[in-house]
This record gives sequence, C-alpha cells and structure tokens, in this order.
Amino acid sequence: MDPLRRGRDWVRVRRERLEARVADGQARLEQARARSPAVDTAVDTAVGVVRRERPVATGILAAALAFRLFALLIPLVYVLVAGLGFFARARAGRAGENRLGELVVESIAAVARTSHRGHLIALVFGGVATLLAAGGVVEVLRWIHLLAWRLAPVRQRQSPRLVLGLVAGIVLIFGAAAAAEWARAAASGLGNELTVLLTTASAQVVLLAALWFALSRALPHPTVPWTALLPGALLFAAGFLAYNLAVTLYFAPRAARASAVYGSLGVALVLLVSLFLFSRLAVAAAELNATLWERRAQRLRLNTPPP
Repeated sequence: MDPLRRGRDWVRVRRERLEARVADGQARLEQARARSPAVDTAVDTAVGVVRRERPVATGILAAALAFRLFALLIPLVYVLVAGLGFFARARAGRAGENRLGELVVESIAAVARTSHRGHLIALVFGGVATLLAAGGVVEVLRWIHLLAWRLAPVRQRQSPRLVLGLVAGIVLIFGAAAAAEWARAAASGLGNELTVLLTTASAQVVLLAALWFALSRALPHPTVPWTALLPGALLFAAGFLAYNLAVTLYFAPRAARASAVYGSLGVALVLLVSLFLFSRLAVAAAELNATLWERRAQRLRLNTPPP
C-alpha cells in the first residue's frame, strides 16, 4: 500500500476515535448535569467564565501579566540574594534538586558573585527596579479587573501602599513556601510527614486566599458584598497549589535540563512559560467573581416582581 495512503488512513482513524471520545464525554456530561444540580451549576459557571474571557483577550492580558511578574521577580530575588544575602548560604550547591525557585536563585546568585557592586548598590538599584516592576504588575491587574467586571476605565493615581503590599505579599509567599519546605524536611515517619503536608498545604491555602482577597478588594470592582470576592480567592489559592505541583513535577525538571544546555536563558524561558499559566489563573479568578455576581444579579432581577 502507498505510504501516503497509509498515513491518511491512520490520521482518519485517529480523528474518528477522538471524535467518538469527545461525543461520549459530552453525553456523559449531559447525563451528569441532568442527574445533579450541582454539576449543572458548575458547568454553567465554567461556560460563563469562558464566554466572558473571550472578549477580554485573556491571552494578551495573561502574557502582559507574566512579563511584568518576570520583570518583578528578577530584581526582587536579586535584592534578597545580593543585597540582603538571603538564600545564598542555605541554597549553595542545591540547584541540582530540580526546584525552579532554586534554579532562579542560583542563576541570580551567580551574577551577584561575578559583580563588583556592593550590597548597598544592589539594595538601592534592585529596590527601585522592584518597586517600578511592582507598579507595572499592579497596573496590569487593574486592567484585568476592569475588563472582568466590565467597568469603564478611570484615570487614577497608583497607590504606593498597594505596590508595597504586593511586594510584601510575594515575599510572604516565598517565606511560607520556605517554611513549609523546612517543616516537611524536618518531619520523620510517614504519619508525621502526612500530617505536616496537610497542615502546611492548608496554611498555604488560607494565606493565598487571604492575600488574593485583600488584593481583589483593593483593585477596581463594583459595589458588591465582600462575599462576592471569595470564590475567586478560593480558586486562586487552590489553583496556586496545583500550579506549584506542576512546577515541581514538570517545569523544574525542564528548567534543570534547559539550564544545562542553555544556561540562565533556559531557566528564564521555562520561568516565563510557568508565569503565563499562573497569570491565566489570576485572570480566571477575577472572571469567576464577575461571572458569579452577574448570574446572582440576573436571578434577583428575574425573581423581583415588576412594580
């Protein structure tokens, strides 16, 4: 048989199998929606979030946020490593553990070791660059929430407290992750390790949800009760733990291999891709709050009798 014809037949069979699986999955989903109101509500909410995301150009916003986060993390880690000396001794020689954060720290520490600038210069210039980059992150997050809530853009001065709070929140997340790692390393025995794992994961979920909730309150949104901002905070916290798992299992090993081949450039590329996924999570959290509030307001209008 002609090889070209065999290839076409193989592609056709694969496509038919994929279409059959998709049709079967859709049928099962419709059956589950018919049996369970909770599943039906969850599917409607997910569809509503996706439909709202299309006109918002989530890919562009997520890419912009990922780039601004990358521009923020580099000077921030430089300040912590070169200016304050954090991680330098504790992480020495540990870049082979396939942790993305440690690879980033090691790359910046290598630059700091080869630099002749003093700690004071690193603190001053790194601190200024960190604050400027944090202002850019806040601006992108402001536009994400404006578009998610369908609000008209308003010219306003950027709040210095919000910029400093963003930097402090990122440092707090770094510290919580380091503390959780230290606690898991110090635990002995399967029972203790499982207890520590569940405890640290729960504490991180609460911390992440609280930080995103506080950030959502400070960013543009219509006059809504504070409970309307909780779903996005919970989604962000749970999604961030899944993001950390993906970084540990997938992105960190790829960064280690890329670092061996391309050096710091490979680590930067893998970090940018992982930050893009994180940025999509941030956009989805804002869209979820807006979608649920819109559905609630629509139900209230339908249930309110005309005057």
